[in-house]
Amino acid sequence: MQIKRLRNTHFGTKKISRVVSGWGLYEPGKGWVAFSADRDEFGILIPYIPCGGKRALQSILDAGGFCSFEGMEYQKGARNDDIAKRNPEA
Repeated sequence: MQIKRLRNTHFGTKKISRVVSGWGLYEPGKGWVAFSADRDEFGILIPYIPCGGKRALQSILDAGGFCSFEGMEYQKGARNDDIAKRNPEA
């Protein structure tokens, strides 16, 4: 797992999405670490972004990872380039 920065990254569908910024855990080939309980009222799953930011994520990795993987999923975000092509004024 890698700690990566999310900058105005869209998650959801073409019609409705959530835009998130912050630090998250990324697994190459799978996507961003997310938890099933973090779905919003539209069913959009957003990545796990702790309040402690990069330092909180680093402490999770330093401790050996998560204690439980229950409810954990991987979520791929829409590329910012794709959103810009659909909405040039964004």
